[in-house]
Amino acid sequence: MMLMTYSFPTMGIVIDVPNLYYIVYDILSKIPHGKITSYKEIAKALGDIKAARAVGQIVSQNKWPEKIPCYKVIHSNGSIGKYSAEGGQKRKKQLLTHEGAIIRGDKVINISEMLWSYTDMGIFPVLESLKRQQEYLAFLAQKQKPLSLHFKNIAACDIAYLDKFPEIAISCCILADFSSIKLVSISLLPLFFPYIPGYLAFREGSPILAAIENLICEKNVAPDLVILDGHGLLHPRRFGIATHIGLLLNKPSIGVAKSLLVGKVDTSKKCSFKDIFYYPVYLDGEIMGYCVEKSKRRIYVSPGYKIDVEQALSLILNLEWRNRRVPDLLAIPHDIVTRIRQSLKNYLLSSLKNKELL
Repeated sequence: MMLMTYSFPTMGIVIDVPNLYYIVYDILSKIPHGKITSYKEIAKALGDIKAARAVGQIVSQNKWPEKIPCYKVIHSNGSIGKYSAEGGQKRKKQLLTHEGAIIRGDKVINISEMLWSYTDMGIFPVLESLKRQQEYLAFLAQKQKPLSLHFKNIAACDIAYLDKFPEIAISCCILADFSSIKLVSISLLPLFFPYIPGYLAFREGSPILAAIENLICEKNVAPDLVILDGHGLLHPRRFGIATHIGLLLNKPSIGVAKSLLVGKVDTSKKCSFKDIFYYPVYLDGEIMGYCVEKSKRRIYVSPGYKIDVEQALSLILNLEWRNRRVPDLLAIPHDIVTRIRQSLKNYLLSSLKNKELL
């Protein structure tokens, strides 16, 4: 199954997300005898070299090493890396030697002769396609004018993960105004798209939309504004997850991220609001967001959809903040998904122990 289709009928949204696990495992199963490849080559075949770390994660999760020969994937410098199947690295060396690899220490020294390159794989560059999609949707989003509205119902979302195969995304969306929480929604979805910088919406978009749809179904109340843990315009293609979700919902949105993906913080233009400091973040010569600092901890605020930079900053600064890195409105869903994840982990560990006793 190369695509995972997520449908949200209440909102009239259908999302197709590439199943990168299936695609990578299919590539591994087709490596010819006597050939090996690297995480970097597979990432290039997918369409973005930034996916190399994600490819490594996918390969490490392989549950069928006898059918899907993940031992054939090494680092681009020749280092053979780890092997999670039985026998570990020692077994990986044996298998690679059987393929014709010459190994000295922990490196294949004849990698150039054995390399099955990305051009040999002959697959559709799916990530390149997603980049083109983002660029086109960013063009559509930028044509929308900011709305000057009173935001009565604000949705704030966050996600945690059970890091098994497949990963389970635990998403929480709370609906609130500026003084109280009205509704809380939880959703759990399996994911087959690992984290790759610049593609967060294809990983977290579906779980977030599922939680928002639960809110709408519960009380038939839609948010006026969505605040997300991720970037908006502070993105290589000016189309971070906050912009993506805002466009799909046709709702104003704001991105609040914990690390900077692109752009430069201008610390010379320091401003303050109460006990919070903020600095403009420039991207291609324009202010695309703000670095907001509280208690020496930073977050990065950028407009998502139908809202401008100054509106986004003002709304975030005027939320209630306590002694947290983010406003309370974002801290609450984070705390909820963190506790659910820990409870599920404890339950699974307890179940496994009981099974062993039986």
